[in-house]
Amino acid sequence: MIDGKASNMAIKRSPRYPRIDLSRAVSLVERLYDGAHQSKVDADSAAQVIGYTNSGSGAAAVALGALRQYGLVDGLRGDLSVSDLAMRIMQPMKDEERVEALHEAANKPEIFSSILEQFEGGLPKADAPITAFLVRQLGFSQKGASEVIGVLRDTFSNLPDMPVVQAPAIPIDSSESAATPDIPIKPQEAFGSSPVPVSSELIVLPLGSGCKAELRFVGEVTPKAYERLIRHLQLLQENLDD
Repeated sequence: MIDGKASNMAIKRSPRYPRIDLSRAVSLVERLYDGAHQSKVDADSAAQVIGYTNSGSGAAAVALGALRQYGLVDGLRGDLSVSDLAMRIMQPMKDEERVEALHEAANKPEIFSSILEQFEGGLPKADAPITAFLVRQLGFSQKGASEVIGVLRDTFSNLPDMPVVQAPAIPIDSSESAATPDIPIKPQEAFGSSPVPVSSELIVLPLGSGCKAELRFVGEVTPKAYERLIRHLQLLQENLDD
């Protein structure tokens, strides 16, 4: 006879997350591309191409699941194929394209995006805040939280830095500079009441899920410097629109 108390105990299951880091996932999709190119294949064939007996094994299910979550394959069980995102990683037109595609893939898993959004685009150095968020807000078990943090940190620690886009130089009007004296101000004053680090420290501005901007002020920060920064950003936007 099953004890009533024991029968009411449910096994706590963690939400879905990739069980392998992005570097490992990329190596697996490279195998898939070598064996099948971008042809559609069933899950069993895909599992065999990347080195497993069939898709029913636990290890194969973990691998294929991770490829889906990182956006490296398209389709369901019967028609898997290497995705365009994976092709941009494996066969980039230029180095910047590969870097951008790797960052896009790293932000694909919903759980990773949720964590980054919770911590305003960055990751705490300690695991405890992330664990608390996963357990209390997303229903993870302690073990599941530990595993996802490990995969998350491995994924993002191995990402190459995003390319720096240089904006066209803005000519400085000497008469304008003379008319408006450059009086140093604190970054906090320019951004209102939001807590912002002092000059020379990195400022991280969350811009949405999986997107952030990083600013670093070096030297005295003046109203005129902020105006020029805004004009640089406007030029960058115009370049993207073009």
